[in-house]
Amino acid sequence: MRVEFLGHGLHKNHTNTVGHYMIDSFKNDDYYSFVGFSAFTKMSGINRIKEELLEASKKFTSLKFYLGIVPKGTSREVLQFLIDNNIDTWVFCTRDQIMFHPKIYFFKGKHNYRFITGSSNLTSFGLFDNIEASTLFEFSKTNQQGKKLVRQFEEYFESILKGTDKNVQKLTREVLKDLEESGFIWPESQTNAEYEFVKSNKKAFAKRNKSKFDKSSLGKIESKPPSSNNDSNYIPEITQDYLNSWPDFFELFKEFKKENKEKGDKYSVTVPSDYKNPSLYNWYLKQKIYYKNKILPPEHEELLKKEHFYFGDAHKLWQEWKDNTKLKLLQEAVDEGENIGLSQRYEYKGVRLGTWIQGVKKANKTGKKLDVMENINGILDLSSKSRTPLDTAARFINDLLERENPNKANFQNRFNSALRDRIDELPEEIQQDIVDVWFLVFEEERPLGRIRTRQKDRTDEWKAFRYNKSINPEGVWFSVYSSMGDLYSWVRQKREVKSRMDLIKNNFNEQEKSELRREGFSI
Repeated sequence: MRVEFLGHGLHKNHTNTVGHYMIDSFKNDDYYSFVGFSAFTKMSGINRIKEELLEASKKFTSLKFYLGIVPKGTSREVLQFLIDNNIDTWVFCTRDQIMFHPKIYFFKGKHNYRFITGSSNLTSFGLFDNIEASTLFEFSKTNQQGKKLVRQFEEYFESILKGTDKNVQKLTREVLKDLEESGFIWPESQTNAEYEFVKSNKKAFAKRNKSKFDKSSLGKIESKPPSSNNDSNYIPEITQDYLNSWPDFFELFKEFKKENKEKGDKYSVTVPSDYKNPSLYNWYLKQKIYYKNKILPPEHEELLKKEHFYFGDAHKLWQEWKDNTKLKLLQEAVDEGENIGLSQRYEYKGVRLGTWIQGVKKANKTGKKLDVMENINGILDLSSKSRTPLDTAARFINDLLERENPNKANFQNRFNSALRDRIDELPEEIQQDIVDVWFLVFEEERPLGRIRTRQKDRTDEWKAFRYNKSINPEGVWFSVYSSMGDLYSWVRQKREVKSRMDLIKNNFNEQEKSELRREGFSI
C-alpha cells in the first residue's frame, strides 16, 4: 500500500494538491468508478477539474457525488451544472444541528484503488489554494489493508451510499428549486466561502494585536525507534489472507512480464520498487524472502519457476541488463560513425557512455566486469587509442570492406561524424581510397563536404508522445520501448539522472511537472 501526505497552500507553486490528483485520476484509464464526498461544493472548484470530470463521466461505469447542504454553503451554479451534465448526485440536508462534513474522493480501478481523505472541499480554495492537509492511500484491489479500508468506508456510510438515510435525496431540478426557495442554496457570489469570508477577513485581521512567536517555548521532539520491519532478517508472516490473494498477485505478475517482454525473459521478471502497483512489488519481495528461508509453499515455487521467476540478487540482474543495453547502444554509436574517443563526457542518445566505459575500466582493476570490458573492446578496440584522421580513415575503410551487408546510412553517419570535417588533413591517396571503396560497396560516388549538426534535445518529441492518444492512451510520460521507440532510452536517462532532467525542466508547465513527479521523475 502506498501512503502519501498531500499538503498544499502553505508554499507557492506546490502541485501536490488534491485537485491535481483528482485530475490525474479522472484521466487515468485504469479507473472506472468514482465516489466523492464534500461538505461545501462550488463551481469555482469544479471549473478547475471540469474538463477531466466531464470526460470521466462519459467513460466511467459509475461516477457519483454526495454533497453537504447548509445555508450559503454549496452553490446553486454547481448543482445546476451537475444536473445539466447528468452526473449522479445526492444531497445531504438535515434539520439537526449537525453537518455533513466528510471530504472523501474514492477511485476504483482494474488494478489499483485510490482513496483520498482530508480537509479539501470541492472548491477552488479547497482543492488547490487553501492551506489543506489530506492523505492519499493507493493500493491493489487485492491488498488486504486496502480491502479493509474500503469495507469500513462502505459499511459506515452504507445508508448514505444507498440513499436510504432520511436526510439524503437524489438531486433533481425539483429538489434544487425546493432548496433554493427554502434558503439553503444561494448564488455562488453570495456563499460563505466566496463572499462573506473574503469580505470580512481583511477587516478583522487589521484589528489584531499580534504577538511574536517565542521559539524557545517549544519542547524537543524525540524521534521514534526504527521499525522492526527494517531488519534485514525480518520474515513476514504467511497468513491466510496472503494465501487467498496469492493467485491474484500471480496473475498480476504475469501481466508485468508481458509489459516488459521487450527486455527478454531474463530481465522481465524483476519488479522494480517504483512499479505503478506497489502491492505487487511487496508480493514479489515476499516470494524471494520465503524462498531464501525455505518456507515458500511448493505449489507456489513450481508456478513461479514455470514463469522463470528470478530468486537471486535482483540488483545484479538489473546491472547486467543495464550493461547489455549500453553495449547495444555503444555498437549503434560505432555503426553510426560516432567519434567516441575515451572522454568521460561522451554522451549518445542521452546516455553518458563515456562515464560508463570509464567505470567498467576501473572495476576491471579489481577483477570485476571482465566480461563487459571484453565486449567493449570487441566493439571499440580500446587497445588502439589513436584518433588521428589517418587512423580513423583506415578503420573506416577496413570496416567498410570487411563488414557483411554494411548499412549505408550508418556508414554515412560515421563518415559525417568522424571524417568529413577532417578530410583536408588526409593525404590525397587516402581520400581517393575512401571514394573508391564507397563506390565499390554502394555503387555511388562518395561526396566530401561539411558535417551536419545533431539535434540532441527531444523534448518536443517527448511531449508529442505524451499527448498522442492513439499510441499512448493512458497519457503517461514514460512507457515501454514498444510504445516509445528510440525515444525510450532518452527519456529513461532523464528519469534516472536528476541533472539531465534539470536541463529541460523549464520546458514543462506546472501540470506537466506534477505528472512527471508522480511517475518518478526528479523535477
